[in-house]
Amino acid sequence: MDIKSDLKNIISENLAKTASSIFINKSMSIIDESAETKESLLAAADRVSKRIALFIDTDMAIKIFDILRLEIENRELQPGVRRKHVRIAMCNKVYVTHNGLAYELYTVNVSAGGMYIQTNEPLSVGSKVEISLSLKAGSHLCLKGVVANTQFEIGKLPPGMGIEFKEVRDDERKMLRDFVKRAQDIPESKEAPAINP
Repeated sequence: MDIKSDLKNIISENLAKTASSIFINKSMSIIDESAETKESLLAAADRVSKRIALFIDTDMAIKIFDILRLEIENRELQPGVRRKHVRIAMCNKVYVTHNGLAYELYTVNVSAGGMYIQTNEPLSVGSKVEISLSLKAGSHLCLKGVVANTQFEIGKLPPGMGIEFKEVRDDERKMLRDFVKRAQDIPESKEAPAINP
């Protein structure tokens, strides 16, 4: 059984006697919407526990979050679970366009497959975006992406959203890889100013 199915079973079993089927289904859909990464699944577990605390019971919320967290951490510790792309810490200005509105934000990290963008008001998981990223003086990439995960107050990252790039051409992917490789030799930037959409 995959990780998402196991997490949904934990939610279903623990809420069966105290929550409606609508509440349980919504909680399970939060798990379905997350990417299969440790950060994304922990953020989803946090969202589920906050809903439980708000609508049902705080003690139950803590208990379920702890069970979900342990399940996620145990899975992530299995051999062979690695990132597909090298990810580097980088504070870089990007322009994010969603539904015709453009936001000037800052990256926290970047890889050839996506980026994490700092914002106190992340877009919903699944939101389609366009990213304009400056690579060097006078050169930039415009990429399509989707919000793969969001984070509010847990983990080591500041509040923000993880973007997975979609429909990336081979030449664009090469430019991204070269950009990441060059940036690995640059000292890490200071923390970005908080700018929200």
